Amino acid sequence: MNKRMISFTAALLLVCTGAGAGILDRFSLRVGPGAILPLGGSYTDVQKLNKIVQLGAVMNGGLRCQVSEYFYVDAGYVFNWMPVKKEARPFDYRELRPALNIQMWNLNATLFLSKGFVIQPYLTAGAGICPWRFSETSVWGDPWPAPSKPEESFDDTSLGLNAGIGAETHLFSRFSVFLEFKYNYVFTRNPEKFGTDDFNEHDFLGLNVGLVFNLGKK
Repeated sequence: MNKRMISFTAALLLVCTGAGAGILDRFSLRVGPGAILPLGGSYTDVQKLNKIVQLGAVMNGGLRCQVSEYFYVDAGYVFNWMPVKKEARPFDYRELRPALNIQMWNLNATLFLSKGFVIQPYLTAGAGICPWRFSETSVWGDPWPAPSKPEESFDDTSLGLNAGIGAETHLFSRFSVFLEFKYNYVFTRNPEKFGTDDFNEHDFLGLNVGLVFNLGKK
């Protein structure tokens, strides 16, 4: 994971270094909690993923760079936790509170639609890598065996895409707050590993709130 984050941050630094002087003034940190809802995608040939896992929690953070007045680049990390419903828990793990865990290491482009107003709306879109697993315990425990191929673990690292809309408002000094809705699509289908084509691609709707801290002078 460290190597991936270093790669994302290096790409961000290269973009910002080419943007001109006042480099530190262009950077900000974003952090906050949120929620994630599974939308579509099949778990088996008769069950959708949203019938297996519940509404989950999110913690996200990242480094953002202002490239121009309205355009930003973000290198971000998101951890998503979706508890497995009681009736869907494998017998061996029922008391361990199993969950679907998804990490998202994303590089995003963000376009602000207006600046200088109390509410500053923006659009964002990007891509990244998503290590995920059906965890025996709530947070990143050992993965379950894959249901259709028990010799394989029920985890993988998949490509992810995202797009969202949000708004930011200045709070005080260097701080702002944001509210963001984000659609995530994760390419989890892997019939060779999992021994079935029934477990396919999945999508999620996320709601994120949090703080933005500007590193430069304000």
